[in-house]
Amino acid sequence: MFKDLTKVQINPETFHVHLAIKISENHVHNLVFELSDFIQFSLDVTKRWGNDEWDLYKLKNHVKLCSRDYKFHYRFSNKDWSNIRKQLAAAIEKHELHTAD
Repeated sequence: MFKDLTKVQINPETFHVHLAIKISENHVHNLVFELSDFIQFSLDVTKRWGNDEWDLYKLKNHVKLCSRDYKFHYRFSNKDWSNIRKQLAAAIEKHELHTAD
């Protein structure tokens, strides 16, 4: 297990982002997104994003991520969201994807 609330990893072969969200000491939800989608909704200018499965809203005090069927609903503090963005940047750097075409 990991100690942080979230962990971001990238599969450089498929260009998928895995966002692991710690639910408890023994339970993690692993959400998978296209890298391009994850980058898009991570940008400061993006306030609302959605696809066929997920909706994301950046509100004043938190970021809300929910499944379209509302079965899964996550709220991240602004600090947590900043951490997710830092983890994404580190994963992009690790796999040298910032230079990919």
